[in-house]
Amino acid sequence: MAQEKKATVRDIAKKAEVSVATVSYVLNDKEGTKISEATRKKVLQVANLLNYSIPEKYKNTGSQKNSYSLGIIYSLDSLTPSRNIEIMNLVNLLAERFGRMKFNCLLLPIEPDLEEYEPIQGLDGIIAIDLKEHDFKKISGSYYVPVLCLDMMINDFLFYQIHSDIEKLVNKAGDTLGKDFYLVTDKYHNEGYQTYISSAVPKGRALIFSELNKKELSSLKNKKLLALGTFLGTALLQYAPADNILVISGDDNDQPYGVGLRSIHNDLEKKANLAMSIMMNALERKFDIKHEYKI
Repeated sequence: MAQEKKATVRDIAKKAEVSVATVSYVLNDKEGTKISEATRKKVLQVANLLNYSIPEKYKNTGSQKNSYSLGIIYSLDSLTPSRNIEIMNLVNLLAERFGRMKFNCLLLPIEPDLEEYEPIQGLDGIIAIDLKEHDFKKISGSYYVPVLCLDMMINDFLFYQIHSDIEKLVNKAGDTLGKDFYLVTDKYHNEGYQTYISSAVPKGRALIFSELNKKELSSLKNKKLLALGTFLGTALLQYAPADNILVISGDDNDQPYGVGLRSIHNDLEKKANLAMSIMMNALERKFDIKHEYKI
């Protein structure tokens, strides 16, 4: 919703859960105060989100530009080819949509477990996809611009979050597979999101494909399997018959990859469209109250 009145230091203090004095010290860049780096960054981020002027040196300014610049940050993993494909499909959808709006989109892949992070100057917004919490904290703390998280669970009101509605997809899968099936996934970088995925099925019925040993893989042949990702579904054909496998696919196709696997649709296009809409509103200072969205 649109900001109807100018924010005050009291508004910032309330949102950041600090005192008015702390906000004043941070915004006036007062030296010699015992304010932690984490608190200082949170105050600056809240102030920027509420369109309150922050010290010039903290703004991500760059050369003069004619349009918004957006950074899309993600990690890939050689052990999770199916997840890599889904991430890159999502990245391509985002780049295509923002490109039509004349955004300057920078694709910024990172290696997991960052020790240091050098922020990119001149970015107006950040979209982070399935990052480890450790890495996300390092990155998000380096910017004072809108940050949107995709396929991540972050316990912080500062960041918009969009992720697949796994519970809904699992319930839909039950119509085809019955009750006694196993959910097979790649390993996700974001720990909170991995926990969320696993919690959608009874304990012991969420399996991470890359962590299964030979005996566990062999035991799949007699199980009903729900695969989170098309490529992962095809990989499971080595261990189980196609009739026992249902795929949660980003492709709206009843026979993904032409191998006869049944599928239910995980709408990546809707996720990309919603991300574009939220980011556009945030850049125009039209902030939504709701911060978590399920697709």
